[in-house]
Amino acid sequence: MIDDFAADGQLANAIPGFKPREPQRLMAVAVTQAIKETRPLVVEAGTGTGKTYAYLAPALRANKKVIISTGSKALQDQLYSRDLPTVATALKFTGKLALLKGRSNYLCLERLEQQAWPGRSAGAGSERCHPAAIVV
Repeated sequence: MIDDFAADGQLANAIPGFKPREPQRLMAVAVTQAIKETRPLVVEAGTGTGKTYAYLAPALRANKKVIISTGSKALQDQLYSRDLPTVATALKFTGKLALLKGRSNYLCLERLEQQAWPGRSAGAGSERCHPAAIVV
């Protein structure tokens, strides 16, 4: 395993102010093993201990599809807009990244059409409901 968390590792070289922490490195090793063995892992640590980078780096290095689920949209947005690009750039990651949100974050065009034109029948088959992101 490449030690991205070493004092001279990829993260330290690319992220100003990055300081290696042994608990963070140990978590990254545990995450790497869990991904490799396709088994669940639960890690608990306090705020500011480096958990985010400790799971993002192994996830990006895994060469597998990895799902990261967050407890809030705010954390999801922070991960996708700030932390993920930072770690991806540091590790020179060139794979695909995607942001998915729950169903309640998308608009069903069929329902919109029903509200806009009451009494009009919707299309059939695949034309019936196309989810669209809500833009405000």
